[in-house]
Amino acid sequence: MPKWWSLGTGSAAASRDGVMPTTSAAAASSSMPKERKSTFASNSQYILCCLGSAIGLGNMLRFPNHCYRYGGFGFLLPYLFAVLLIGVPMLGAETMLGQMTQRSAVKAFSMIRPKLWGLGALVTWAAFMVVSYYNVIMAWSLQYLFYSFQSPLPWGNTTASAKDFFFGTVLRMGGPDGAEVWTLDDGMGPVNWALLLALLAQWSLIFFCIFNLQKTAQWIVLITVPVPLVLIVVMVIYGLTKPGSSQGVMAYINPASNPGAILSLDAWVDASSQIFFGLSLSVGVMIAFSSHQPRESKVVANTWIVAIGNSMTSIVAGFAVFALLGHFASTSGVELDEVASAGYILSFQTFPATFATFAGKGAPQAFSVIFFLTLILLGIDSAMSLVEAVCEAFIDNNEWCRRHPPVVVFAFCFTGFLCSILMASKSGYYVLDILDHFSSAYLMLVGGALSAIVIGWLYPADKIVRQVKNSANQDAFWLPFLWTYAIKFVTPAILILLFLYNFVRDCMRPYNGYPQWALVCFGWVPCLIIPVLAFAIPSFLFEKPSQAFACAGKIAKVMPRGQELTGVKGQMATVEEDEEVVVGTSRSSVVHVDEV
Repeated sequence: MPKWWSLGTGSAAASRDGVMPTTSAAAASSSMPKERKSTFASNSQYILCCLGSAIGLGNMLRFPNHCYRYGGFGFLLPYLFAVLLIGVPMLGAETMLGQMTQRSAVKAFSMIRPKLWGLGALVTWAAFMVVSYYNVIMAWSLQYLFYSFQSPLPWGNTTASAKDFFFGTVLRMGGPDGAEVWTLDDGMGPVNWALLLALLAQWSLIFFCIFNLQKTAQWIVLITVPVPLVLIVVMVIYGLTKPGSSQGVMAYINPASNPGAILSLDAWVDASSQIFFGLSLSVGVMIAFSSHQPRESKVVANTWIVAIGNSMTSIVAGFAVFALLGHFASTSGVELDEVASAGYILSFQTFPATFATFAGKGAPQAFSVIFFLTLILLGIDSAMSLVEAVCEAFIDNNEWCRRHPPVVVFAFCFTGFLCSILMASKSGYYVLDILDHFSSAYLMLVGGALSAIVIGWLYPADKIVRQVKNSANQDAFWLPFLWTYAIKFVTPAILILLFLYNFVRDCMRPYNGYPQWALVCFGWVPCLIIPVLAFAIPSFLFEKPSQAFACAGKIAKVMPRGQELTGVKGQMATVEEDEEVVVGTSRSSVVHVDEV
C-alpha cells in the first residue's frame, strides 16, 4: 500500500503515519488527498447508487431488442464475453481510480498526469451530452404517465394509432403544408410547449433529488432502485399469464432462431456497446461514486455485484418485454416481426398499444402507469448519477463550488434545461437521435479507450492490482494477470475497433439518412469541441514517469532499505523496503511514497 507523507508548511501537518521524509527539496504536491468527509452510510447504499446508474432505459429496451435480433443466445454469448473483457475490467479500474484518489474524473486523471485533466474533461462532457437528451426521453415518459390515467387510453390499440399519437400529440411533429411528419429539411420548427413544461418538471425533479449531491442521492436510491425492479417482476409474471406470451419468450431465448448470428460482426459490436453504455462507463459516474468510498472498501466484490446485477436485470426485463410483445402479436393477428421494434418506437408506440388491448376494468390504465413509472424511475437514477458526475468535477476543482454544492447543482440543471430546449422543437426528435448516436458511437468509446490505456499503462495496471489486494486485504480471485491483460490490451483494442467500425459505417452512409449539416452541427461538433480544446493527446506522452502522481516539476528519488525518516515532532520511521519518493520544489505540503 502506498504511503502518503504530509510535509507541513508553517504549522506542520502530521501525516497519516506521523512521519515525513527528510530531504533538501521542498515537498511536492500529492495527488492523493485526504479521504472525503462525506461518504456513503454503508456499502449497500454505494452499490444501490451504482446499480441505479447502470440500470436504465437500455436494460428495458435495447438489450431485449438485441437478443431478439440476433436470436437469443446469438447475442447473449457475445454479451457475456463483453461483460468479462470490457465491463468488469473498466468498472473495476474506474472504481479503483476514484476510491484511491478520492476525487472525481477531472481531478483523478490529472493526478496520474497533470495534463490528463483533459481526459477527465472529455468523460465529464460525455456525461453532460448524455443527460441533456436523457431527460428529454424522461419528459416523454412523464407525458405518457399523465395520459395513462385517461379511459380509454388515447393512443388506441394498434401500432398505427399509437404512432400517430406519439408523433402528432406528444412530439407535435406534423409537417408544413399538410405533410405527415416534420423533417430536418423544414428547419428546427417552433417549440412544443407541452413537452417543454414536462422537460422543466423533469429537470426540477432531478434538482430536488440531488440538490445536496451524494448526501441526498444515497437516500433517494432506496426507493428509485428497488421499486422499478419489483415492477419489472410484476410485468414478467403478468405477461407470462397472457395468451401468446410463449411465442414472444421463445423468440427471445431460442438459440436456433438465428444460428448464424454468433458469427456476425454486428452482434459482437452491439454486445460490446451495450455493456459499455449499460454500466455507465467513461462518463465519470463510477469514478465520482467510488470517490466517496473509504479506500479499504472491497473493490472486487462491489465490481462483480454491480456487473452481475446490471446483466441480470437486462435478462429479466427481456422476459417482460417479449412476453407482452408475444401477447400483442397474438391478439392483433400479426407476426412478432411486425411489432418488435427498436428503441423509442418500442417504448412509446408498441407498448402503449399493447396495454390498450388488455381486458378488464382499469387493466390498460394500471399497466400503462406501471410501465411508464418504471421507465421514469429507471431513468431518473441514471440522470441523477450523470448530473452528480458533472457537478463533482466542478466541486473538486473550485473552492467556492465546494462550499455551495446546491448552487452548483441548480446552475447545472438550469444550464441543462436551456440546452435541452432545442430537443423540444419540432425537429427535436432528430436532434436527440443524432446526439444519442454520436455520444455512444464516438465520444464515449474514445474516452473509454483512452481511460483504459491511461489506467493500464500510466497508472499502471499492476500497481492497481497490488493496491487492491493491500488496501482491503482482498483475495486474488480478481485474477490479476487476466485483468491486467484485459485493461492493457483487450479492452482498448475492442473499443478502438468499435470506433473505427462506426466511423467507416457512417462515412459510407450518413447516419439514418440525415442531412450533413445536421450531423455536423449536432453530432461531430459536440463530440470534437471538448477533446480539441481540453486535451492534446501527445502532451502526456513526454512527461517523465516520475511525475505520475505529482502536479508540477518533480524528480524521483529511491529511498534505500533502512533509511530513517524524520517525522513531525521528532518521530522516526524506517523504510522497510526500497520505495520511490516523489519530491520537488512545489509549495504544497504532501509527498507521495510508493512501492517499487
